[in-house]
Amino acid sequence: MTTDNPTQHTAATAELQATPSVITTTINVPDQFVQALKEGQSIMAAEMALGGALVGDGGAVVALPKDFDIHDLEAQKPNRRRARGAMSTAYVTPFAQYAIAYRQPGAAVFVDASTMQARAVLDLGTLESPGHADNTAELKPIKTAAFDALLQLNGRARGQQELAEFIEDWGIVARLQFFREAEEVTLPKALAAIRSITIESARKQDSEVQQLSASRTAFESVQATSANPIPTLIYYTTKPYADLEERTFVLRLSILTGEKAPMLVLRIQNLEAHTEAMGNELAELVRTAIKGEMPVLLGSYRKAE
Repeated sequence: MTTDNPTQHTAATAELQATPSVITTTINVPDQFVQALKEGQSIMAAEMALGGALVGDGGAVVALPKDFDIHDLEAQKPNRRRARGAMSTAYVTPFAQYAIAYRQPGAAVFVDASTMQARAVLDLGTLESPGHADNTAELKPIKTAAFDALLQLNGRARGQQELAEFIEDWGIVARLQFFREAEEVTLPKALAAIRSITIESARKQDSEVQQLSASRTAFESVQATSANPIPTLIYYTTKPYADLEERTFVLRLSILTGEKAPMLVLRIQNLEAHTEAMGNELAELVRTAIKGEMPVLLGSYRKAE
């Protein structure tokens, strides 16, 4: 039979009493603080990833959380990282001056004859070192008032009064000349003829009856006449754009007799050929002003995303 040793029991009791009590304390950390720590760690990781992607020949893409906003600090620095912007003018000379002054390697000018516009891409770059193509100069020539008025009139039916007023307004400015066949008609006579037009209608009907058949034919002719010779061709001479040379546009006059009052239509002959010639003239003007500092190409340029 085993008996407890009183001495051992007393020593154990003393040891327990001498051992300090362990106190557990719980600290409540707000969720916002935890979230801020996580976001801080994510931001540091994102900065490291971006730094690796942007330095030297780093990767082209980088994985970032979709709820991150990337803030550009360029505006806070003394200088921009690179030149970029869009200059625009209606005249060839300042367009060429700006393009030459701010061109970079690989810069080129594109002239679109169909829209009568030119664009210089100053940071196009090269195949080995392509640029961002976002530093440009735009040339957008403005139509002269006389040419714009002509285009507004072209191919649209106008009343006698409206067309007469158009001729009065632009007769001297555009040096209008009037012709009926090979004969020239003076401005006063052309105006008088347009203001006083008579519509003559003639109807002729033939009828033939036989024993087994019958036929009827009807002819109607409508003719516009005037006491003065009505011009059939009008020559309209003006500068189409400020920097371009004068050009003579030949207009064909036709009269519509189906309405209650006669309607007149002026139509530019060979307008497409004029447009092509003006585009080529603009390209040559730009090429001369650029002085060989960069290539001038016929066409347009659009940066692919």
